[in-house]
Amino acid sequence: MPEKNKQENAGRAEIGFRLREERERLGLKQADYGRFGDWPVRTVSSWEAGKTTPKAEFFADVEPLGLDVQYIITGRRPAALTGPAPAPAGNSDTIRIPLFSATGSMGRGNDLITEDVLMGDIALSRHWLALNVPRSRPEALQLVHAYGDSMLGTLNSGDFAIVDTDCQVADIDGVYVLQANGQLFIKRVTRRMDGAHVITSDNPSVRTVDVLDGTQPVRICGRVVYGWNGRRF
Repeated sequence: MPEKNKQENAGRAEIGFRLREERERLGLKQADYGRFGDWPVRTVSSWEAGKTTPKAEFFADVEPLGLDVQYIITGRRPAALTGPAPAPAGNSDTIRIPLFSATGSMGRGNDLITEDVLMGDIALSRHWLALNVPRSRPEALQLVHAYGDSMLGTLNSGDFAIVDTDCQVADIDGVYVLQANGQLFIKRVTRRMDGAHVITSDNPSVRTVDVLDGTQPVRICGRVVYGWNGRRF
């Protein structure tokens, strides 16, 4: 096979892999795209298998779902927002997200305040939330402060994290806020085939690996759906 064809096949395969990765990150099924245009499952399957490449019209149609189109096409994610989230357009576009005093540690853990103390709230645009965290109820979102370096590159020390508190079960792989032994932690949780969950850090220099088989007293407080550094999850 000519070298050019090999490169084109490899490019389609990579785009297909990232398209599937984004769909699974958002908890979508292939059939969900059909609600936003004439995109049958067999077409989506062909894209994800690397047989063909998605059309530009597809990305325009499914934009409200929150797919990171730049990542799908180039393999690169935006490193950060250029500034804070845009101000709400008006009263009808405004929702206030509570900011709690309890902090999530990405290191050894922070002592958990017995009762969350509301420190205030942040006014966000409903439209912005719909684009960036489309699978979450705005009323279920909370802001927490993250400290430590074990999730460096995903969440850096001092970042705020938007947490979906509806997610009380780690049914999909992602970054979660966990309560254990009177402390809060922000860690990546992946599910094994035997049903156990593996807790890890994203910083390769921090070797933290724990396996939860359901016998440990760990409570899932929510799943991180957006980092205030501009990273979607």
